[in-house]
Amino acid sequence: MVELRTERLLLRDATLEDAPRYCLGISDYQVARFLTPLPYPYTLGMAIDWLRQAPPTSAERCMLVIELPGQGLIGSVALLDELGFWIARPHWNRGYATEAATALLSWHFQGTSRPSVVSSAQHNNAASLAVQRRLGFVEARRELRFSQALQHNVQHVVTELNRADWLNHKGAA
Repeated sequence: MVELRTERLLLRDATLEDAPRYCLGISDYQVARFLTPLPYPYTLGMAIDWLRQAPPTSAERCMLVIELPGQGLIGSVALLDELGFWIARPHWNRGYATEAATALLSWHFQGTSRPSVVSSAQHNNAASLAVQRRLGFVEARRELRFSQALQHNVQHVVTELNRADWLNHKGAA
């Protein structure tokens, strides 16, 4: 079982016991509307199915829950086809997404030879795009993707972070 610790957070493998809190956080429309592949409303059964299919955790590919000690699961950070993250609304604007993604990216670049990581966000998701900028991601292109929650196409800003930029960014931090 993987555990990454930051100053305030624990990132760890998800378990089926996380399903109720996972569902509670992600089923909030203010969260779900920005998670393009996510259906809305989101049910406990969907959370159980999603957590069951999580890939084996490695520095190359993973899905980790973000736990705030003493409060439990507050979000998730994943590196599957792209870097993705969400934070439950009561925990917004506290830097948790940046902190969690920083830990995951550091672990990823230390444990792989992958030259870059891609991420994306809906064009109007200012908070996620700001997290990506703080991490050193730069815009690569824009594309339309179908939003399950909104039931229409939305413009996505696709960003990329290359290994050299990450290492330079972290060295400057």
